[in-house]
Amino acid sequence: MKLAMSKELLLKLVDELRECDHLFLSPKGADRFSTAFGFKAETWIHHANPQDPKGLTLKDGAEQAEGVDAAHLAQQICRHIGVEYLSTFGRGSQLRACCDALEQWLKS
Repeated sequence: MKLAMSKELLLKLVDELRECDHLFLSPKGADRFSTAFGFKAETWIHHANPQDPKGLTLKDGAEQAEGVDAAHLAQQICRHIGVEYLSTFGRGSQLRACCDALEQWLKS
């Protein structure tokens, strides 16, 4: 697979994605990560539900926005390049599991 960046730069990008724990990324933000791995991130419209303690709160009280959760983006990257990752419960744990798998793949 041909990568858009050096492995060193991709490792830095994976570290940055790992820090996006529980973040909702705009299409532009998601593409910043996905294009480095050779594809366009899949995003969709999400509806805010800030009344739920585990719900989505959007900037400036918006009711909906297009984007993707960082954990889902990490899963998309892994699937695109064919990297297996541990399936976990919880967004933060899933993000870390995918980033760990990506890091191991890049270092191999």
